[in-house]
Amino acid sequence: MTNTLRLDDVEIKITLDKSQVDRALQKLGLPVDRPPWLIHFCEDVTAAAGAGTPLFDLGVVLRARRKPGEPDDTTVKLRPCRRSQLTDHWLAVEKADGVEVKLEADWAGGGHKLAASCTADRSADLVRAVGAGEQPIAALFHDQQIAFLRECFGSTVNLAALTVLPPITAMRWKKSDAAPADLKLRAERWTVDDLDFLELSIVVPPDQARAKQAALTGFVQSLGFTVDPMPEPKTGRVIAHLVDQVLAEAG
Repeated sequence: MTNTLRLDDVEIKITLDKSQVDRALQKLGLPVDRPPWLIHFCEDVTAAAGAGTPLFDLGVVLRARRKPGEPDDTTVKLRPCRRSQLTDHWLAVEKADGVEVKLEADWAGGGHKLAASCTADRSADLVRAVGAGEQPIAALFHDQQIAFLRECFGSTVNLAALTVLPPITAMRWKKSDAAPADLKLRAERWTVDDLDFLELSIVVPPDQARAKQAALTGFVQSLGFTVDPMPEPKTGRVIAHLVDQVLAEAG
């Protein structure tokens, strides 16, 4: 029988805004002497319809990452996701046929959302080539990712009609020696134009989530940082900004 109650883990996030980023990097001992990643998102951009993020608003995030020193990858994410969107097949898949499927709860302050993602490594230079318009958008995604989107989203997404947005710069840290060891704190900084975010996150088993969220929040506040109880999703803010940029450049 398929485990319809599957939940792999809970990812708990705190995002610090631009005014707190530099001080947080220093207090957490996060070095900046590392090659940045470039992250592209895909969105449904229609100039005549004006600015907007219709794909993101429907709970679909299509992401491609260029990662120096590591394999590039792409992700199809459904967030917020209903468990009933996922077929029995996808509820059972973890790693198979070149993809990894995760079913996680995303916690940011008081906001709790279910997220289902399908990630695949991609060949060298493919993400760059698609971002430069040298390859079609569909080439970004593994056949199994396209099947995941088709079978679980519940509506048609014509990849050829989407726009690959300009990249953002990302820097990641797998740990912070300044944080309590049991938190296993990770950090990721996103920058594009005047937007600058530092996301602090931990991944924990579901039965530990409430206690670990309180511990993470307490630690961050102990360093003198403000924790927004209902933060605006950074992905949505970034995609909206990039859509505006694309439309402005198109005239």
